[in-house]
Amino acid sequence: MDRIDYAVNKTNLYEQIADTLEQAIIRSNSPLGKLPSEQELAKRFQVSRTVIREALKVLKERGLIQSRNGEGSYISKPNTDTISSAVNRLVRMDNISNDELHSIRMILETQGVRLAAVRIQNDEIDHLGSVLSKMADIELPLRERIRLEMDFHVTIARSSGNSLLGMFVEVMTILLHEYMIKGISGSQGIKKTLAQHRKILEAVKKRDADGAEAALRAHLIASRKGVDQYEERKNLKSHKASTADKRR
Repeated sequence: MDRIDYAVNKTNLYEQIADTLEQAIIRSNSPLGKLPSEQELAKRFQVSRTVIREALKVLKERGLIQSRNGEGSYISKPNTDTISSAVNRLVRMDNISNDELHSIRMILETQGVRLAAVRIQNDEIDHLGSVLSKMADIELPLRERIRLEMDFHVTIARSSGNSLLGMFVEVMTILLHEYMIKGISGSQGIKKTLAQHRKILEAVKKRDADGAEAALRAHLIASRKGVDQYEERKNLKSHKASTADKRR
């Protein structure tokens, strides 16, 4: 943190300071270090402590610092929840369709599973098997089933050996949480979904990249159909309710 340029313009001070501190954090050799105190930062930037507090709020929103009571601000890495929240806002604001979400998921995961079939480790295979064993419980609550489904897909992506791909798929699964619920609640059903996952795992275990991609592609296509059927039923139910209200 010694290489910070403390000279700033006098407009939008807190944003400029936040940007300056962000660059310093990114370049820092000690990513989990502590920032100087508010008083020290105010002195170095030659601004009020109020401006520094606003700048620190921005950094906190970006997931770059954590505040500890009585201790100050510590550098942290943005987690996937922070990233997915930002992406989710963009998806909602730009009215991204289910087809677009499905397409990007297909691109990321099919390539990820091909790499996983080559690079996956035995402990990762064991973990995937454990996940599927838990998913076989038909009494499993839907939310827990979705959590395990997300775990399965993220584990495969991470097994690709590409950390950035793993991160992107994890963000996507968080973003697609409700989408995945619709997929299972549609035509999929528990048994069909479980059978599809088992095919994916078997192909990966055999180091069959083509087979793994085909199995995962089939699963995602089935999930997409399930979403469509779920929404068709929901819209039909809504239409019937609206028609009944008009007749009263």
